[in-house]
Amino acid sequence: MAEKLGIIGLGRMGIVAAKKYIGAGYEVFGYARRQEVIDEFESFGGHHMSSIRKVAEESDKVIVYVLNDQQVIDVVTGKDGILDGAHEGTGVICMATIDRDNLEMVARKCAEKSVGFIDCPVTGGPPRIEAGTLTLIAAGDRSFLEECRAIMEVQGKITFVGEEPGLGQAVKHCNQLLVGTTQAATMEVITLARKSGLDPKLVCEVAGSGVAGSDYFRIIAQSVNEGGASIGGLGQMIKDVGLVVNDARRVKTPLLVVNAAYQYYLSALSLGLENADTSDLIKVLEKMTRA
Repeated sequence: MAEKLGIIGLGRMGIVAAKKYIGAGYEVFGYARRQEVIDEFESFGGHHMSSIRKVAEESDKVIVYVLNDQQVIDVVTGKDGILDGAHEGTGVICMATIDRDNLEMVARKCAEKSVGFIDCPVTGGPPRIEAGTLTLIAAGDRSFLEECRAIMEVQGKITFVGEEPGLGQAVKHCNQLLVGTTQAATMEVITLARKSGLDPKLVCEVAGSGVAGSDYFRIIAQSVNEGGASIGGLGQMIKDVGLVVNDARRVKTPLLVVNAAYQYYLSALSLGLENADTSDLIKVLEKMTRA
């Protein structure tokens, strides 16, 4: 009999994960509000349920792939949420990136109901889910992690960072510090090139071929200079860089570079760009410099 798996959050990442699991032989249950998402989910064999609670009732383990703190709190601990539908053997694998304090609170609520919990934010986009090469940053009870290992490894490689829920978020936030500052620095490179009368595409090719180059730098530069593939939602990055800034405050650590970069993201928010692609961060610098 196929193992039953729930997925809450059938967005950019979750819908790809659902398809991957069905292809791997899992029976997948999900919940969504938008009809077009429901139609897509059902088109490749997903079972759409009438509530999150129903998803939990039907599933052995539930993956949470939502966008923000409040969504995680609501889908796990809220009325008709996962905990209301929990049964013997229920476990939660939280793949969202959220505030560490909120993650720890949700983990405690699960423990109070004897529901296993893995803090497992991820890095890498939908193509890496499809390829099974996603990076999974896992924290939680080792024995429960082993129980979930086969499920998690369908998406990629697990890096275990400790038994305390919240450690996964702490590691992911460090990763997002690099992501956010790399994005901001790349926008500055392109802006400086333009203001200097240079071809920004050529400048990025030179920088990308030397010691300053990285795969991610090249992806961002191509997206901005050539209208390449999406590099993710700007609203998500505004949230993630904010989490980094909050972490620094929490541990009383000055981080000057990411705090400066955060001002670009806040400016993007003030310009109404929260639903734009991250490559549109360049518009903040264009407005500031008229580049």
